Amino acid sequence: MRNSEEYFLEKYSRQIIINKVGIEGQKKIYNSSICIVGCGGLGTSAAQYLSMSGIGKLVLIDHDSIILSNLNRQTLFTEKDIGASKCKVLSEKIKNINESITINYHQKKINESNVDLYLGNCQIILDCTDNFESRLIINKFCHHKKKILVSAALQNFDIQAFIFSSWSNKKNPCYKCIFPSLTTDENLSCDEMGIIATVAGLGGIIQANLALNYILQLNSNFKELILLDSINLEVKKIKIEKNKHCKICS
Repeated sequence: MRNSEEYFLEKYSRQIIINKVGIEGQKKIYNSSICIVGCGGLGTSAAQYLSMSGIGKLVLIDHDSIILSNLNRQTLFTEKDIGASKCKVLSEKIKNINESITINYHQKKINESNVDLYLGNCQIILDCTDNFESRLIINKFCHHKKKILVSAALQNFDIQAFIFSSWSNKKNPCYKCIFPSLTTDENLSCDEMGIIATVAGLGGIIQANLALNYILQLNSNFKELILLDSINLEVKKIKIEKNKHCKICS
């Protein structure tokens, strides 16, 4: 493993020369720990670009195995990987991209009883799941444990993305504020709704970018819903208010 300062400076030189990053910013990236829950279309893309950016620690969580229909949108997986654990294969591929990264994986489904065990040691949580049950559990955990939550959802050609810090300011919403009527019984995945390959990649990149913005102390709007229409290439930002009756954060 090459951990020399010269290697570090050369590998991340194109980021370090940016005034808003610099050596100190690159060190902040390296000293950050991120947990990615869900190693599908969003998670594989986010993990790839975060590792390329120089994140020091990644934790990958997914209970599923790779199937053929995953391959149109879940980057880094190939037909040779079919049947294998998503998080295990992704961890191996990420290690090939960044040999200096510390990476752990857990082939588990997040639930109320294990969420603290698997997510507790990371500063930032990327919710890359495709079901409301997991999203609500992760949101509740992040609020109570004071974690930064970066969430995204995909449907057809559209992306929704958010960054939450509901615990840091009484006016900041949480995920439940935006979707107050959601219950754990409402579960629609990409299999039911459909998704175009490029949208999954874009969604993961947006999540990775939101995480890096937070790490570098750049623009992090915790009251904003980002909507991307990939057909018309239109981006909308909608201001979200905290729900005063939210059972999670109010």
